[in-house]
Amino acid sequence: MPARRDPHGSIEDLIAKKARLDARIDALDARRQEVRKKNDDRLKWLLGSLVFDRLNDSAALRDFVRRELPDRMTARDQERGLWHLLFPEDAGDQP
Repeated sequence: MPARRDPHGSIEDLIAKKARLDARIDALDARRQEVRKKNDDRLKWLLGSLVFDRLNDSAALRDFVRRELPDRMTARDQERGLWHLLFPEDAGDQP
């Protein structure tokens, strides 16, 4: 007569397998989020670089940046003088 499998051993095996699968899912999800963040950061850098390079070529772009950038700048950005790197003619003005 064939030996019967212990039903408790089967459940324990399934629980262990589920734990391994959950760990793999978590690892894949973390990797996917990391790749998404890197792509997002790269796009922001590329767009910022494009705007920075074209800033002196377009009055409309320059006006847009002059109007919108101050709301995004922190006190630390202002202390570092980043505004004056973009707009040296504003030597006495703070955004």
